Amino acid sequence: MKGFLSMIGVLMVFGVGFSPFLANYLWDDPFVIMDAPWYRPLIYIGFALIFLPGILGVFFEGGKVKKGVPGVGIITSVQLTGTYVNNQPQVKLGLTVTKHGEDKYDTALTTIIPLTSMAQFQPGSIIPLVVSEKDKLKVGLDLKGQVSQTDLQALMNEQMVKQGVSPELMEIAKTGEQAYAKVLDVTPMGEAGPNKIKLQFTLSVTKNNGDTFNVTTQKVVFSSQLSKLQQGSIIEVIYSPQDPSKLVFKTQVSEAEVQQAFGSSR
Repeated sequence: MKGFLSMIGVLMVFGVGFSPFLANYLWDDPFVIMDAPWYRPLIYIGFALIFLPGILGVFFEGGKVKKGVPGVGIITSVQLTGTYVNNQPQVKLGLTVTKHGEDKYDTALTTIIPLTSMAQFQPGSIIPLVVSEKDKLKVGLDLKGQVSQTDLQALMNEQMVKQGVSPELMEIAKTGEQAYAKVLDVTPMGEAGPNKIKLQFTLSVTKNNGDTFNVTTQKVVFSSQLSKLQQGSIIEVIYSPQDPSKLVFKTQVSEAEVQQAFGSSR
C-alpha cells in the first residue's frame, strides 16, 4: 500500500510539475497553469503521498508486528538508518530470535528508538519480541508486555533441553520439592562446551522436615557459577519426591547465561 501511494505521488508531482512547460509550449504562458488554484495543492499532495506514508508507518508502528506469538531476541548489530522522527533515531537491529517450537534464527527489525533508551538496545542486549504467525522473519518490539515471565521461562527451558538438559530434570525443576544442600565434594569431569564444565558433586541434602540424605550426581554448569558451587557451599536444590537422588540446582541465571541460551543461531 505504501508503495502504491508513493507511485501515485511521484506521478502526480511529475504530471503537475510538467504542466507549466506544456502550457508554455501551447500558449506561451506557463502562468496559466502555475496561477491555477489547483496547482500548488496538487504539488503538495503529491509530495505528501511520496514521503508521509513511510514516516507515519515508522512512527506509529514501532516495529513490524503488533500481534503474534511471544519470542526473545538477542541484538547482534545496531545500525542507524539516518532517519529521525521527532528527533528520535530510526535504527536497524540485527537479531537472533528464539520462539517456541523453532530453532534459533536471524532476522532484522527497523524501528524508532528513543534516545533515552538507546543504552538498552546494544549488541548483546535481550529484548522481548512479538513474532508474526504468518512469517517468522517479521518481528516487532513487545511494547505491550505480551511476553510474560512465564513465556520467557518456557523459552529458556526449551533452549536448555536443546542444549542437553534432560526433560526429566526440567520437570523436576517445575514440580519437585525445594531443599538446601551442602556441597561435600566437587570433582571436575572436563569441559562440556563453551563456558561450561562437567562436575561430579557429593551433596548432603536437608529436606523441609529435617531429614537428610547424601547423593552423588554429575552436572554441567556454567563456568560463572563455579564460585557458588565449591566444597562447603550451601545451595538450593529441587529434588524429586519419588526419587530424591534426582535433583537440580536452583541457581540464579546470569544475563551472560541467558545470552548464551538465546544467542547465535550459527
